[in-house]
Amino acid sequence: MKRKSKWPKAVFYDSKNTLFAWDSVWVKACSNILTKYENRMDPEVFWRQWASFMTGENHKTAFGKYRKFTESLRVSLLYTFKHFGIGGSPEDVRFMADLWNEVQPFPDTLPALTRQKEMAKVFIFSNVETEYLEMMVNKLVGFRPDFVGDMDKSQSCKPSPRAYRWVLENVKLKPSDVIYCAGPQWDVQGAMAFGMKSAWVHRPYRVSKEIQGVKYDYEVNDLHELTKIIESSLSEG
Repeated sequence: MKRKSKWPKAVFYDSKNTLFAWDSVWVKACSNILTKYENRMDPEVFWRQWASFMTGENHKTAFGKYRKFTESLRVSLLYTFKHFGIGGSPEDVRFMADLWNEVQPFPDTLPALTRQKEMAKVFIFSNVETEYLEMMVNKLVGFRPDFVGDMDKSQSCKPSPRAYRWVLENVKLKPSDVIYCAGPQWDVQGAMAFGMKSAWVHRPYRVSKEIQGVKYDYEVNDLHELTKIIESSLSEG
């Protein structure tokens, strides 16, 4: 009997809200913005609306004219100000940019990635500028992924297939060779549409724990559960 090929050859990750706890810092930025304008709104309410508008702006970039992540963040912030009747400034996006170096890995990220790299390659791609992704990846002390890419380097943005393709072309693998993992649901589903087996990881602050749309190949509560899936797949190969 012919032995199955090794799968996965690589684990392909999103960064924000998947490997790194960006949302909690984003909420802190919202709190600082509201303090500036002496507004007593719950920062999480402001953040959720900003995050919703940001998703829309992200998708415009993915399937329309390319623009930097910070520009999408700025535009969506202005929509949020307008939505809540706050006379804010586009320059208030600095409240998030200035806090970026506070973004830390989730507790499971480093140990899980370290173990996974013993079995397969590890890739990270982020819808963010190079400088911000490097700030996050540098927090993985003693660990370096096999490939790190971002929207600036690729001039593409997930969930456009161009972004996933750009990574796989650079590492010379096919969609069927990897397992993709992300916290944002639309990112997982975009990867699946491109032909990758994908896992949705539950992270704090996410708006919904319910599956919206296409069902994922795998659903995990943390990256250690994903490690077990990889171990099991390789042992069966």
